[in-house]
Amino acid sequence: MERLRSMVQHNLPAKIVALIVAVVLWLYVMNDQNPAMEGTYTVPVTIENAPEGYQMSADADSVTIRVRGPRSFFVAAERGDFHARMSLADFTEGTRAYAVEASIPYGFDLVGISPDKINVNLDRIVEQPVLAVVATDGFPAEGFTVAKFEQEYKTVMIEGPRSLVDQVAQATGHINLNGLSSDDTAEVKLVPLNADGREVAGVTLNPSTTHVFLKFARSLSRKVVEVEAHPRSDLPPALKLEGITVEPSRIEIAGTGDVIGTITSIGTEEFSLADVHTTEKRTVKLVLPPGVTVTDPNVTVEIKVGAMK
Repeated sequence: MERLRSMVQHNLPAKIVALIVAVVLWLYVMNDQNPAMEGTYTVPVTIENAPEGYQMSADADSVTIRVRGPRSFFVAAERGDFHARMSLADFTEGTRAYAVEASIPYGFDLVGISPDKINVNLDRIVEQPVLAVVATDGFPAEGFTVAKFEQEYKTVMIEGPRSLVDQVAQATGHINLNGLSSDDTAEVKLVPLNADGREVAGVTLNPSTTHVFLKFARSLSRKVVEVEAHPRSDLPPALKLEGITVEPSRIEIAGTGDVIGTITSIGTEEFSLADVHTTEKRTVKLVLPPGVTVTDPNVTVEIKVGAMK
C-alpha cells in the first residue's frame, strides 16, 4: 500500500500537468475532427387533445426545428428522430395561437422552432332547422294553370361549422313549369343559400331534396293583382318602420271568373317584426282565397327600419 501511494505521489505535479495537457489535446482533436454545428429539420406537427365536434383548420402543418450538436450526431440522426407537437387541451372556439413543442434526440441542443406558435381555428359543428322554399320558373301549357302546389318538407335540417351554418338564410329549389299540364310529383334538389342568394358550400342539408305535388287545372281565368304585406305591429321600441316593399309587387292569379272578378289584391300571411334589428329581406307566403291559385305562393318582403330619434 505504501509502495502504491509512493508511486502515485512520485512526481505528482508533473503527472497533473501531463493529465491536463492530455485532456486539452483530446478536446482540441475532438473539436477539430467532430466540431459542433447547427442544422435544421422540417417535421410535421402532431396535434394532441383535439376536441371532438369541431372543424379544425391551422395556418401551418409543419415546423422547422433548428438544433446544435457534434457533427457525428448529425451523421447518425434522421428526420424521423425529431418531433413537434401542439396540445389543444385548453382550447377555445375561434382562432387562437397554440405553442409548438419539440422533441429532439439526446446530445442535441434546441436552438429554436419556426414558427413556435401556430394559429388554429376551431369551428363547432352545429345543426339547426332552416326554411325550405321551392320556387317555380316558366308557365304551364296554354289553357292550364297550377291548381295545387304541395311541398313535402317546409323545413330541413342544416349541419356544418357554425360560421357557415349562420350564413344560410334558406334552402331553395326550383321547378320548371314550361309546357306542363299533367299532374305530377317532382323531386326537387335543395341548395343552401345566403341572404344574397349565393350558395353556401361546406354545409349539409338533411334531407337534401323535397317532393312537390303539382296539380293543374284547365279553363281558369287569369288576372294580375297587387300584393299587400301584412306585418304585425310588434317592432322593437328603439326602431321605427320606414317602409315595407314586396317583390313581386303584382302577381297573376287564376280561378273561375266569379271568384277572381272582385279580387283586387292578395295579402301575405301576418309576419312578426319582433326579431327585426336592421333592414332585412324574408320570404313569406300569400293568403289565397278559396278557388284562387298562383304559380308561386311565396313572395319576398324587404323590411326597412331606422333608429328612433
